Amino acid sequence: MVDYIIMKNILPSREDLLKGFDKMRLKKISVIIPVKNEEKKINRCLEAIFSQTVKPHEVIVVDGHSSDKTVENAKKFSLKVFYEIYHTRAGACQIGVENANGEFVAFTDADCIPQKDWLENLIKEFNPGIAGVGGSIKNIGENLWEKSINLAMETFLGSANSIQGRFFKDKRYVNSISGCNSMYRREDLLKVGGFDINLSTAEDTEINNKLSTLGKLLYTPHAIISHNHQRGLKDFGKRMYQYGYGRAKGRLWDLQVIPPILVLFLLISLVFTRWLFLSMLVIYAIILIIMGVKFVMQERNFKYFISVPIIYMFEHGLYTIGFWKGLLR
Repeated sequence: MVDYIIMKNILPSREDLLKGFDKMRLKKISVIIPVKNEEKKINRCLEAIFSQTVKPHEVIVVDGHSSDKTVENAKKFSLKVFYEIYHTRAGACQIGVENANGEFVAFTDADCIPQKDWLENLIKEFNPGIAGVGGSIKNIGENLWEKSINLAMETFLGSANSIQGRFFKDKRYVNSISGCNSMYRREDLLKVGGFDINLSTAEDTEINNKLSTLGKLLYTPHAIISHNHQRGLKDFGKRMYQYGYGRAKGRLWDLQVIPPILVLFLLISLVFTRWLFLSMLVIYAIILIIMGVKFVMQERNFKYFISVPIIYMFEHGLYTIGFWKGLLR
């Protein structure tokens, strides 16, 4: 009898669950999608958004003056279309926020496919003291480089503790959440001055840094999107450079700043103790070989012995260059 009373007091009743769900439905959510030249992907993204268990109050597509049929395809759905004038993703996000009517704004990209309970699992995490909620990203891809990038980013060596490129199974407070899977209060975004419209990338890092002054950022693994980035080696390298630049410019100090700083010290060590630099270089090479062997065994494909280490080298090298350029500027 005692056990029953304890469980009865702890577990919510069916009526309480329904009331909670109704409250979520009453909250107005504006979904904002910055987009440019995504005619082949926008339909799947919008179909997923309009199939949510918690229906969005409105869907806003902010187009960067696409030269294909992106806008034409988007207008097949009941949504609003605006055009960004700043030639940056941050500018598109800001235009979306300024024209949104919802109490909350959620962001995703045209190359993302949210699961049906995406909005439901984001909105239910908003409590006092929470300034933003981000979900998990499952990267998908078909060719060798896409799969190699995904494999590398799912490791500590590839993304450290960043949830912007890696799937974690547990909830946690974080320093930054992903721009393609995030939700904020519109009022909070306006309160901190909105997005920096001059940023061509890492706008999510910058806005998260400002919002952290208002409350905590929470990551939940239950709000899931599938992300088909379709990046080759060149595009991946460019993106890593932009990540490093944006993280340094946004002054976001966490584990990701250690490798660029370590590289600087190793370069300085060349003047005094070359053996230290060479030793670290050998250790790095051994780690890459180990990771290559790991994925050969995991994926049963010898190509990963070459492709995954190349991904790591591109990522670490270009991220470091971007970091120092962003910091010095």
